[in-house]
Amino acid sequence: MTEQSHSPRSDRSPTGELSVLVLANHTDSGRFERHYGPLADVTGETKLLCLNDEVAIENADTTVVPTIGHRYLGLLLLSVWALYEGYRGEYDAVVSVSLFPYGCLALAVKFLYGPPAHLGIIGIDLDHHASAWYGAFPRALFHLFDTISVPGPTHVEKLRRLGHSEKRVCVLTNAVDIETFTPTTGDEAVYDYVWVGRFSAEKDPLLFIRALAVLKEGGAEFRAAMLGSGRLERELVDLIGESGLSESIDLPGWVDCPSRYYRRSRVFVSTSRRDALPLTLIEAMSSGLACVAPPVGSIPDLVEHDHNALLLSTRDPEAIATTLQRLTTDPERTERLGEKATDVRSTFSYARASEDWQRILTTLSDEHVD
Repeated sequence: MTEQSHSPRSDRSPTGELSVLVLANHTDSGRFERHYGPLADVTGETKLLCLNDEVAIENADTTVVPTIGHRYLGLLLLSVWALYEGYRGEYDAVVSVSLFPYGCLALAVKFLYGPPAHLGIIGIDLDHHASAWYGAFPRALFHLFDTISVPGPTHVEKLRRLGHSEKRVCVLTNAVDIETFTPTTGDEAVYDYVWVGRFSAEKDPLLFIRALAVLKEGGAEFRAAMLGSGRLERELVDLIGESGLSESIDLPGWVDCPSRYYRRSRVFVSTSRRDALPLTLIEAMSSGLACVAPPVGSIPDLVEHDHNALLLSTRDPEAIATTLQRLTTDPERTERLGEKATDVRSTFSYARASEDWQRILTTLSDEHVD
C-alpha cells in the first residue's frame, strides 16, 4: 500500500470540495439520513463508519463495521477501522456525534493524522457527563475539538459558561423530512395520545403510563399508542397490566418512521427526564399535533408555552393527566396548538440543516488555517 499524505487539504476552501470522515452510530437507521444526509449534500465526499447495517444515505460512502455477534467487539473493530481510515485517507475534517466513544475516536484521528475534529452534542454529553463526578474529564475533552454543535441556544449558553468561544459553537438543526411529516389531511384520529421513543430511564415511559392511569381512575375513556422498545419494556408491559390499561394502550414496537401514527393521533406526549431536543417532538409538531413536553434540554428554545405546544410545569402523573384532560375537553385549543406547531417546518428542514453544516465546515476550515 502506498503511503499517503495525512495533512488536510486546506487549499480547498469551498465546502463542496471537502472530504469528511463521519464516526457515529444510531439504533434508528432513519436518523443517519436526517443527521448526515444534509452534511453529504454540502461536501465533495462523505465517508461514514458505523455499526448499523440498515444505513442508506444518498451521496455518502458508508462502511458498516460488523459487530461479530457483540456490540463491544464491533466498537473495537470500528476503532481500529477508524484509525486505519484516518491513516490511509486524506480527510479535511472528521465529524463525530456523542463523545463516548465516537468523539474520542475523532480526537485520536485528529491528533494522529491532522484533520480538524467536530463533536455533535445531542444531549447526554453536556446534560449528564459534564456534570457527573467524572465531569472534569469530558469538559477537558470538549476543548480539544475545533468545533462543537448543539441543538439550541440553551446548550450554546452552557458551553459558553464552560469557557468555549461562541465562534466555535454552532447550532445544528435537528432536521426532519417535512415531506414525510406533514399535517393531517383527512386521516381519522384513532389515538387520543401518542408517545414515541426508547423505553429507557431518561425517556421515562413509565411516567406516561402512570398519567394515563390517573386519567382512567377519573373515569376518562381514551386510546393511546406507545411506539418504541428498550430495556424497560418488560416493566412497562407489567405496569400497563397492573394499571388496567391493556385495552387502552397499543404497543406496536419500534417504528422507524412513525408518521402514520402521528397522522392518526390528536396529542403527542413527551415525558423525558433528560433530553436535548427530541426529534420525535419536532416530527409531531411538523405533523400538526398538539404537543405536551417537559422543559428539559433545548425544548424551551423550541416551545412557546400555550402558543405552539404546552410545557409541563412539573413531571408528575397528576399534572400530566390534568394537562391531557384539559386538551381533551377543549378541542379548539388542541386544534390551535397543532396549527401553530407546524411553523417548525420552516426552521427544521433538511435545507436548514445543510446550511448549518456548511457553516460548521467553514468554521472548521478557518480554525485549522488559523
